[in-house]
Amino acid sequence: MKKIIVIALGMLAVGCQSLPPQQCIANAKIGGQDTKVSIYGVRKQANQTQYYAGNPFGWKWVSANNFTSSTCDKA
Repeated sequence: MKKIIVIALGMLAVGCQSLPPQQCIANAKIGGQDTKVSIYGVRKQANQTQYYAGNPFGWKWVSANNFTSSTCDKA
């Protein structure tokens, strides 16, 4: 029984993942409502600034044009 508990705790520890550090906050208009979105990265690709956005953007690189304002420095 102890082995099962130790294995279960080990699996839980492996499943835990920490978030990357938040770099800035941006505002997006989603469904007609202003929403604050945490930004975890900024990059310039193909002459376009992109933000690595958390929820509700699903942790993807998103064009800065999707946001109405931000506290991010343009890369």
